[in-house]
Amino acid sequence: MGCSALTVMNIPLFYMISGSLLMGKEEPLGTVWKKRVLRYVLVILIFTFVQYLYLCFTSEDGFLETFSVWDWFVTMLTENIIVPYWFLYEYLGFLVMLPLYRRMLQNMKEEEFHYLFLLYIFFTGALPILEYLLTKWHTILNISFNIAYITGDLLVYPALGYYLIRKPKPSWKQLAVLWVLSALCVVYTCLMTQYKIDYVHQLSEARVGTFFKMLICVPAVTVFLTFRKLFEDAHFHPGVEKLFLSMGSCVFGIYLLEQIGRNTMYPVGMVLVDHLPNFVAAVLYCILVLLATYLVVFVLKKIPGLKKLI
Repeated sequence: MGCSALTVMNIPLFYMISGSLLMGKEEPLGTVWKKRVLRYVLVILIFTFVQYLYLCFTSEDGFLETFSVWDWFVTMLTENIIVPYWFLYEYLGFLVMLPLYRRMLQNMKEEEFHYLFLLYIFFTGALPILEYLLTKWHTILNISFNIAYITGDLLVYPALGYYLIRKPKPSWKQLAVLWVLSALCVVYTCLMTQYKIDYVHQLSEARVGTFFKMLICVPAVTVFLTFRKLFEDAHFHPGVEKLFLSMGSCVFGIYLLEQIGRNTMYPVGMVLVDHLPNFVAAVLYCILVLLATYLVVFVLKKIPGLKKLI
């Protein structure tokens, strides 16, 4: 359960990194659309089609029976070809709003950042937990009072990244305090999740995973600041640095193709499960899929045109 609570940190961290890199820039509206939005739309078109082809080729009914360009097009517009691709559409929304987010954040004062973060912590963390403890969500704050447009992840986490990257690096003592708070948040999240499991008597993520995101901002900030402290001015052996940069440049491509890699290597995962404890086998399987997909993406990035996309 603790691992599940921590894995939801990946999206907040991605938005924090995006905020730290993008929010301080000045780009004309046309440049944002040409350089970022349209490029991302092209990624969605190409890789949803790739995933659709893969699903058709592996379908029990056969490729010719399942393939339809219209079916792909409608699914691409209205649904997720595969579950992980929900993030492509969410991030596309972030890029569309990027010029407005920039103008807002670049002109915010210190106390206004603090106000934004306090609103987020209260309305997405403290209040829902309090409502559940008191009434099991049978009684909640009037839904007409809705400030989700300002406390959503697409604004708050980029704002956090932009805010923190302009601050001095924290001391090790400050980081130690943050790590203690992060551990408490994870423990409390697990306790609340177990409490809900005992109440609803179900283990599905949709029913009992609602608390995982509520306090994840504290661990996300802690990890962000810790890695900044460790690596912002670090110097590595040229070979190690080259490997890090290579893997970092392939992360997006790995995300786009990892499900195909995961399905292709599924028999390997079953072999690991037969010979190792389940958790160890799962971790090793994920590492092998990651490495295999990285090698594929590394080769694909040598193809002219694809390098800028993935």
